[in-house]
Amino acid sequence: MTGLVDCNNFFVSCERVKDPSLEGRAVVVLSNNDGCVVARSNEAKALGIKMGQPFFEVRHLVDRGELIALSSRGRLYKEISGRLHRIFSRYAPHQIDYSIDEAFLDFSGIPLTELEPMATHLVASCWEEEHIPVTIGIAPTKTLAKVVTHLCKHSGRGWGVVGDAADLRTAFDTMPAGELWGIGRRLAKALFREGVYTVGQFMRRDKAWVKKLMGVVGEQIWLELRGVPCKSLGAYERATQEMISETRTFPHDEFDYEIIRERITRYADHVAEKLRAMGGRCGEITVFLRGNRFNEATKDFRREASVRFPSPVMSASVITGAAVEALDRIYTPQIGMKRAGVILSHLTYANVVTPSLFDPEPAPEPEAHRALMKAIDAVNRRYPRDSAPALKKATVAAMRPDRSFSTFGRDRQL
Repeated sequence: MTGLVDCNNFFVSCERVKDPSLEGRAVVVLSNNDGCVVARSNEAKALGIKMGQPFFEVRHLVDRGELIALSSRGRLYKEISGRLHRIFSRYAPHQIDYSIDEAFLDFSGIPLTELEPMATHLVASCWEEEHIPVTIGIAPTKTLAKVVTHLCKHSGRGWGVVGDAADLRTAFDTMPAGELWGIGRRLAKALFREGVYTVGQFMRRDKAWVKKLMGVVGEQIWLELRGVPCKSLGAYERATQEMISETRTFPHDEFDYEIIRERITRYADHVAEKLRAMGGRCGEITVFLRGNRFNEATKDFRREASVRFPSPVMSASVITGAAVEALDRIYTPQIGMKRAGVILSHLTYANVVTPSLFDPEPAPEPEAHRALMKAIDAVNRRYPRDSAPALKKATVAAMRPDRSFSTFGRDRQL
């Protein structure tokens, strides 16, 4: 048996932990640069606000006092997430942190009769200790656990245990196929074209038909819905990620090279810090720029450049230097940039790096440099970058007095 724990409206719930006055009110949390909605309270959902909806479409609700819109606070969410995942680990011998607000729990060997009280206790512990509502679904496969969690959240239950896939047949006939884990918009459209709209209709199709239309991914989903485990927990267990990225959308089309360069170096510094935190090194860095997709003149502008390191690195100075080098290759003064980002790839363990045969000086960073990176990371943890947002806002405003910043009740990280 496998359990999936999902935190309900996680970002909004975290905000309510810090500000209890938000309880019972319609609240949304916005994406970077306050562009769109990334989390909604149940009250906000009742107003018809959709996930990913552009903020300008609901701004009138904020102006009328019907909705509270908050800028996201990544450090807060990550801190609370860490504490919640430590609570999850008490209840299962094996745990995979699937995302910031989800975790798979391996309940192999635990009697079925013990799972319901365990699920009840887990939900209660998360609420009592962190005041975060969670839902857990337990089933023979991970896909079924996802389905059970989905059904519990829609019914208002905190937990659900299903021992046999046959128990869900009635629910399958009403659940849209597009809501299945692993079926995105492209596969959902392919199913719709074939007259498959519900999970029940999908399951009644022949396995060979499913594999022909959807490939191995579709076949695995079909089998897991029938109670046959196909997705190993180990598939999500990696000591290092495949890549680390940080991307942002600018509040307006940006032409100024110095501003774009400053953003790119900041993103590179952030991803380098994440890289060191997980004990890794990277072999390549990629910088990309995107035009405004709502502007006919720049909607097709998509450029990127990569720098490959002779030996994997973890140094912030080396990574940011390479990021600027890549930026200089693709920056176009005549094009206003709407989005930019930095991606680290070819990640490996820091202590198992194989130097290049062709690198004239393949020696790793000197001990003094590693000590410097360690000290910088310690300072950043002790004094987060967003610890003085008012000072940052005043500094930026003084440098560029023609810019205005919308805060929606809180100074956002600049």
